[in-house]
Amino acid sequence: MIKNIIFDMSEVIISGYHGVEKILEQQYAIPEEEWERQRLSKNELFLNLMRGNLSEEAYLEELLQGTNWNISIEQLKTAIRSNLNRPVPGTMKVVRELKGKYQLILLSDYVREWMKYIEERNEDLRIFDKKIFSYNIGTTKSEVETFETVLEQTKIVANETLFIDDYEKNVKNAEAVGIHGIVFENAEQLRKTLSSEYNLLQVENEYRGEDR
Repeated sequence: MIKNIIFDMSEVIISGYHGVEKILEQQYAIPEEEWERQRLSKNELFLNLMRGNLSEEAYLEELLQGTNWNISIEQLKTAIRSNLNRPVPGTMKVVRELKGKYQLILLSDYVREWMKYIEERNEDLRIFDKKIFSYNIGTTKSEVETFETVLEQTKIVANETLFIDDYEKNVKNAEAVGIHGIVFENAEQLRKTLSSEYNLLQVENEYRGEDR
């Protein structure tokens, strides 16, 4: 019996880092593929940023080294923030329907400075009973240890817990410790899976993808 539901945040609840490449190409003429190559070359640095071992300032300074991009660190910070916090259509509607029936937990690999920005602007996230971020626990969802830490900190039972994330690898890591998992595609698919596989929600006759 499911008693706890853990939601990923980026690209499940709200937009995150993904998508900033389009803004950078439009506003600063940085080609998307060039941005992706540079970003991926600094991936281990980014993981350390999310683990709380590095400041945003230090990460972005390193990210810009060796490029000829006409953009400052402050401009890059602004571009990133302009991409954060856009609602993923329909998900918060599902979350609201689950509220009060199950313990709701937010689990996110995130950057401390970005989360501060979001929490000042997003009251919807207050709906979650608990929030756990990578920069507080020192690991990311790409590590099975993260889910062991979540179980320990929240005192919940793995078999009574469902995890929802848009990355299959993260879901498999949760399943490795006994947590049930759903790979998120969109809110309609999530609603149908919660209904058909777990009997946690009713499927609407006509799903409209509303966020509010």
